[in-house]
Amino acid sequence: MERRNFAQVLKDADIDLLREYQRLYIMFNKWHISIDRSFRDICEDNFEELPFKGTCISLDDFDQYYGFLFEEDPTDFDINYLVNYCEYVFNLSIFNIGLPIYRPNYNEMSIITQIRNIMDKIGYIEATQDNLTIFVPKSQPAIVVSEKLPPNLSYKVIEYNHHSMKGDLVRKQATLKLLADQLEAKRGELKQLNRSLEDDIFYLVNNLNIRHNNIDSDSTKYKKAVAEMSKEELEEWYDRTYDICLYAFMTLDQADRNAKVKELKAKIECNKE
Repeated sequence: MERRNFAQVLKDADIDLLREYQRLYIMFNKWHISIDRSFRDICEDNFEELPFKGTCISLDDFDQYYGFLFEEDPTDFDINYLVNYCEYVFNLSIFNIGLPIYRPNYNEMSIITQIRNIMDKIGYIEATQDNLTIFVPKSQPAIVVSEKLPPNLSYKVIEYNHHSMKGDLVRKQATLKLLADQLEAKRGELKQLNRSLEDDIFYLVNNLNIRHNNIDSDSTKYKKAVAEMSKEELEEWYDRTYDICLYAFMTLDQADRNAKVKELKAKIECNKE
């Protein structure tokens, strides 16, 4: 069966991304919470208390400095534009909701609920670290593996699928190295379960400029073929390595499950009358 890309899936589901974006834009910028005050105005009022404002002095300054220049009718719109806006509004809203603000007849959780509904509708999930939230495509293997790893690495596994990671080989390289280091401790067990898988993983991480410098001709680990790869080709191999690492973690997890099932079988059979 031919694999459909994400845009095709959305099209088949008849999801109007632009309409969803404009609904959220209206809720944030135009709905009145109190007299002549929108939720954006409230966020501006409380800007001094915003923990991630850096050295910015106003919400307008914050938007200009970080490039959060969202328009009601954007001319260059795609799914990443929608996700960026959802992240922007979500993080501002999470901070401001619950503050002592007078907002009669306003459901203070409605904007949060709206964002979560949009993200769920297009197949994205929340990932939070240091009280900041991003939204990434649902990946069942990534979710399963993330639940088995330490919190800092758990987030990295999920973050790998975020659209901002596309083309960022440095960040992808760092995540793959962390995954490889985590697998190293279970390398012997993995080798017993699947020798070919173990061999592939550690060959890739040791020869694709992940764990070692394989692209500098002065390096003892230099690999000419890797050094001559285009950025796009190397990224493809990074993504394949990521998928293989996830498969390795799931293989290890399944082995644990198999062992527990075996114990249960033995217990049941032993207690037969």
